[in-house]
Amino acid sequence: RESSEIILADDNFSTIINAIEEGRVVFNNTRQTSFFLITTNFAEGMVMITSLVAGFPLPLLPTQILWLNLVTDTGPALGLASEPGHISVSEEKPKDPKENVLTKAVIPFLILISFIMVILTILTFIYYIPHGIDKARSGAFVVMALTQLFSSINFRSLNKSLNKIGFMSNKNLLWMLLVSFGLIILILYVPFFQNIFGFGHLGIVEFIILFIMSSSIFWLGEGYKKISTRIQ
Repeated sequence: RESSEIILADDNFSTIINAIEEGRVVFNNTRQTSFFLITTNFAEGMVMITSLVAGFPLPLLPTQILWLNLVTDTGPALGLASEPGHISVSEEKPKDPKENVLTKAVIPFLILISFIMVILTILTFIYYIPHGIDKARSGAFVVMALTQLFSSINFRSLNKSLNKIGFMSNKNLLWMLLVSFGLIILILYVPFFQNIFGFGHLGIVEFIILFIMSSSIFWLGEGYKKISTRIQ
């Protein structure tokens, strides 16, 4: 027992298989959650830097960034951490114990997701600037928040499309997305919170357009997975 690397608590060797599968699920969830948080935080930073370099006002206020980090990021991240094991997890090749969490293979995907967040947010901010800085920041906030929610669905798997892993297979993430989305509506349209966060008024039609535009990050992420899978 002292020299062994694995100790079975029962006489069923399938316990080893179950333990390996559980370990792979935990590792994958840790990796995917980390990647999600890396891309969202990187995108927020690049939005601020790009705007300042281009000579624009700050596209997001400190309170708005704080909300994105504490609410919009945290909820989906908790949902991703509870992602159930997919069918193929037991078919994966053994991982090198020295393998880093961040690998070269996933970097293009992270860059793509971050790039889409930054571009959509900056373009929305520039479009609304003539309508007032508060409204411009509202538009930028909505796009950044919604692209983060949509991208969390992308990060449920780094190489499998949603139709393969199942839309309803992670109910925790779905609940987190619904709660986060509801809170976005709350702070945008309740006057008390509007004043606290410095938001201008966005019409319902405008919000729907931004919602549809933000969803493009999900579809582009799905397309990238299919293309990269075929190349491999």
